Amino acid sequence: MSLAPRNPRLLAELVPFVVATPENRKHLDLSPFGLSVTPEHVFDPLKTRAAPFLELLRRLDTLTFGPEGMPMPRWVFVDGAELPGGIAGFGCLTKRLSAEARALIAPPDDYAGLVPLSMFIAIPTHQRGTWLGHNLASLAPQIPGDKLSGLGGLTKATGLSVYRAARQIGVTQWASRALHIHTRMGPLELLTAWTPAHSEAWSLTYRVELETETLYHLARDPRGKVARPKPESHLDSADHEAMQALQDRIEAGEHWCIVGAPEVLEPGRQRVPISRIAGRA
Repeated sequence: MSLAPRNPRLLAELVPFVVATPENRKHLDLSPFGLSVTPEHVFDPLKTRAAPFLELLRRLDTLTFGPEGMPMPRWVFVDGAELPGGIAGFGCLTKRLSAEARALIAPPDDYAGLVPLSMFIAIPTHQRGTWLGHNLASLAPQIPGDKLSGLGGLTKATGLSVYRAARQIGVTQWASRALHIHTRMGPLELLTAWTPAHSEAWSLTYRVELETETLYHLARDPRGKVARPKPESHLDSADHEAMQALQDRIEAGEHWCIVGAPEVLEPGRQRVPISRIAGRA
C-alpha cells in the first residue's frame, strides 16, 4: 500500500534512491510501500560512476552535521555504511532542483543526475531484523517554508522498509534536533542514558520495535499510530548529572523509555519526557 504523507509534495516532486553493493542489494526491498526505486537510482559504491552522487551525499552530511562538529569523513561512508549496510533517501533531478537547494548542495555545473536531499544510513546487526540507525540527514530544516516538511520522517520510514527492519537501535544526543523524529516511532527503550563509550558521553542509546503502523506514523501517514504511556518525569538535555543518575538506575536493572517528542526550551536545549516501562522492574 502506497504512502500518503501529510506533505504530498514530497512524493510528487522527489524520487527514492538506494546505495548498496550488489550482494547487499539482494536482501533489500526496492519497492518500499509500493514506491519504485528505479535501476538508474540504485548506486553501486563499488563502481566509479557512482562517485559524483556519493560526493553529493557527503555534502549533504556536512550541511546537516558539520555545524554540530560531527560530519563523516569519506572513508566512514564506505566502511560504516556502503559496504556493511546501505543508504536510502530521496532526491531531485538537477533540472528540477530549487534555487535554495542548489545553493546549498552546489552540484557541479556539468552534473545532470539525481541530487540527494535526504538520506538514512543503517547497518545490520547479528540479531536478525535489527538495524543500527547510523545517520539521518535532511535539507528540510535549511529550506525556507514547508516545501520539504516531513522529509526526515518519510526518509527514515522508507529506509527502514527498504532494509526490511523489524526493530531499530540508535545512538543520539539528548539535545539532538532529530530526537523528535525518532520518537515518532513510539516509546524508545533506553539502553543507555549516559554513554562514555561515545565521543559525546551525553548521548543516549535506544531500541524500538517496528510495525507497519509505526512506519506509517513515522512518515506522517494518517493510517499510522503508536501507543504512548504518560511521562513520569522529564530530563533536561543540559543536565548531565541527571543523565548519569538515570544511567545508574538502568544499570541497576530498571527499564526506562522516552515516551514522546521533546520540548524545545532554547536553541540546543530541550526537555525530554521519560517513564519507566510498565510491567518491568
